Parts: sequence; C-alpha cells; structure tokens
Amino acid sequence: MESSEPDFKRFIFIIIDGSPYEIFKALIENGDLPNIKKFVVDRGSLNKAVSAFPSTTGPAFIPFFMGLYPGTANIPGIRWLSKSNFKIPHRFKRPGICSYMGIDGLRFEADLPSDASTLFNFFSPVSNIYNLLARGCPSTKNLTRRIKPFVYTYAHFSHRWRFVNQIAIRQFHKAAEAGDQFIMCLFPAVDTFSHLTHTRSLPVLQTYREIDAAIGKLVNILQKMGTLEETLILITSDHGMSDTHTHIDIPRHLDDGGWRCLHYPKIWRQDAVSASMVSGNGMTHLYFKNSGNGKGWGARMPFEQMHQMGVINSLTELGGLGFVVGQSETGDIIVQSRTGQGKISCHSLRTGHENPQNAENSIKCTDSLRFSYEFIGTDPLGYGVFYKNLSSREALRETYDSSYPDGIVQLWQIFNGDRTGDLVLSAESGYDLRARYELPEHHATHGALIAEHMHIPLATNYPIAEQYIRSVDVFPTVLNLCGHNVAAHHIDGRIVK
Repeated sequence: MESSEPDFKRFIFIIIDGSPYEIFKALIENGDLPNIKKFVVDRGSLNKAVSAFPSTTGPAFIPFFMGLYPGTANIPGIRWLSKSNFKIPHRFKRPGICSYMGIDGLRFEADLPSDASTLFNFFSPVSNIYNLLARGCPSTKNLTRRIKPFVYTYAHFSHRWRFVNQIAIRQFHKAAEAGDQFIMCLFPAVDTFSHLTHTRSLPVLQTYREIDAAIGKLVNILQKMGTLEETLILITSDHGMSDTHTHIDIPRHLDDGGWRCLHYPKIWRQDAVSASMVSGNGMTHLYFKNSGNGKGWGARMPFEQMHQMGVINSLTELGGLGFVVGQSETGDIIVQSRTGQGKISCHSLRTGHENPQNAENSIKCTDSLRFSYEFIGTDPLGYGVFYKNLSSREALRETYDSSYPDGIVQLWQIFNGDRTGDLVLSAESGYDLRARYELPEHHATHGALIAEHMHIPLATNYPIAEQYIRSVDVFPTVLNLCGHNVAAHHIDGRIVK
C-alpha cells in the first residue's frame, strides 16, 4: 500500500564499500567531496550509523535491503558452517559449508529467508550494479550480473580496482538517464584498495574523489531531467575499516591445541574436529565437532562445554583478540576476555520467554524485547555499567559511542541463526584473525565489533534528526519516505526521522 503523497518518487542508493564514518566525515569537512557535501549533506544530513555484526560485505547488506539482522536472516558471515548439515566426506553438500568469496557467492540469495521482501520488490523499474543481494531485481536490470565475476577476478590479481569502479560509474549514469525508479550502485574500490594498502592511502583517497565526481554528474543528469527534487539520494557504507599490523593464526592455534582445524582453503582436511570460518578477517566463527553422539558435528555446543574443553582459556591468551563469545546452556550470551566475563540476557514482553531466540515462534522485531547486561572482573565490552531491562533502542543509545557500539543487541542477534558458530571471535583494532592464504596480504581489516568497523556514514539529501541509527533502520525509513507501508513486514529495524 502506498501513501497518497510520498516525499520522494525515486530512490538512488549508493554504497561505498569499506568507508569508515570518521574518514568519510573528515573528507566532507576538508572539502574533498564537494559534490556529496553540496547536493546531499547540505540539503539533508550526515549521520553516524551503526552497521551490523559481522561488519562485512554480504551479511552487512541484509539490513539495508531486507530490514533484518544477519542473525535473523541466518547469514552469520561471509563464510559459515552448518553443523547440522555438515558431514565429511560430503564436503560440498549445501548448505553444509559456505564461502561467498567463491562460487557460493552466486548462491547468496538462495540462502536468505524465502519469505522476506527486498527493496527491489517495492520499486519499478529498478537497476542493480555490483550488489550481490539482487533478489527482486529482474536479471535484465542486474546490469553487472554477467561481467562482475570476470572484472572482479581480473582486478583481484591486477589490483586495477579503479577500472571496476569506472564500469560502475558508466552503468550508474545510464540507469539515471533511463529514469529507473530505484538505482542501487555499489562502489567496491575503497574497500579493496584499503585491504591492499591502508585506509587513507592515495589510491583510496583518489577513489573517493572519483565517486564524488560521479555523484556530481548524477546530479547534473537529474537536474536536466527535472527530477532532482523528487529523488531521494542515500550514500552509506556496509562497514568501516581499520589498518592492520598483526595477523593472528587462529587455525594454527587450534591445531597446536589438539583441535585439528578445517578452514578455507583447506576444507579437505581429514579428521578435523574444529572449523574456523573467518569474515572480513576481523571476526571468525569457530565450530567444534560433538564426539560420540552419532550425529556428525551435531548442534551448537554451549559455552560451558567449551570452557570445560579448555578452548576458552586457550583462546583468551591470544594477544590482539578482543573477546570470545558463546551461548550458555541457559540461552544467555557469554562474552569472555582474559580478565573478565559479561552476560547478555534477553526476554520478550509479548511471550514472556527468557532469551527468546530459543523459544518457538520467536519474534523477529526487537521492539518487544528487553536486554540486560552484567559482568564480573573487567568488563570485556568496556561499558563498566550493569544494564537492566533495556529496550533495543535504549541499548543502542547507551553503547552508541563506546568501543563496542550496540554490542549488547548485536551479539544477541548473531546467535539467532543456527549457522552461527559455537564461538564467535572479534579482533582488537590493528589485528586480524587470518595469517595465511590471504593473497594479497591484507593491510586493513573489517568484520569485528569495534567502533572503527561498526560506525558507518549515512548521508542523505533528506534531513534525519535521529541521533541513534542502525543500518537495519534504512529499509523501513527509505520505504516510508517513498510512500510504502512497511507495518505488515516482520523486520528488525524501525523508521527514523
């Protein structure tokens, strides 16, 4: 159902992959992005928003396009293992094991909830450029569908990511000239150049300027068509980045501890009893085989069992590891560092269930949930405060500017999916969790729960006064501005104004 007078008739959505909020803001303030400042920010606003955990391409797109957390959508990372489906030697039987960095990237949409709509379902005609979450976009309007695998592969080995961006820019302007009602354009080169160099290198800054020039030309096209005032323009990022100085070899550490580890690209390892599925290199899921149950890898192992096995203490000894998190036998989320332990509890006002991710018919929308957090020793999340019965929004507000923004809700949501690991690890700034088989070597990292990875820019030509915004709020907010009613959709986000 559409309202009679929507604020906007067209929507142009731009994702600058890997753009941290602080860097984007500095470029705006320094005059390095004059077109974005003049035609977007000055007409509307630049907000600091919070991405989703894990803060990595793919899972972090789901909030934008579906209004769901990665945990709700059961896509907990760019790589994951489904313990209930994974059986050796049937290593490639889906959905047992997955890496969207390879051929599985073509199956990303098939792994999403089948009953959930995307932004593409609300507009027509639409265009999609490079974005892998294109459900609802006709194949003929997925403009880079055929060329993307080839140009991404070429750029990966040649490092010519500006060439990839230039293709995006050409398709972007063509779609604008064609009058498409919704245009989604992903610019990947800031992320890839940051991995190759660092987050403020010359290639990265040059890429920002090229994107800004492309937006200047876009505005010129819209002005000539007389549609600028009726077009909502939103520029954001899926995640931030931080420069990396140290790589932690998690699989080797598990091997040395006697937990032979399966990991990409060594997914053929025989007699493996653990698996590490890394995302963005700043976080990883760890899975452990349940021995003696006759069910292969079985169900998720509780935190208490991991502790008895010695896994928790072994991991927390690693320098550069922010914390280890798992799910208790009671359903609580346990956050462990070397010097302290935190506990996240949740209950539903509607059902009365404690920790409703374990309850039947659990509620996807978080508005009816209440969160509590307590700790012993040194608070591993650094909040230093006990929280009791916070709403989702109160939890966001209380932790927004902390070292782990929105950590209470984000760590809760990731364990809503049954593909999430027995344990989830998050690295500290400057560290990542993959020391081998990353060619070329990464010099910048994302994926973790830290502020540098979670804080993203949200620039719109419509003023948003709300100070506390999640990426999952973009879906309902955009649809509301474009005249669509989202009340009937079970989502995790809410409209912000």
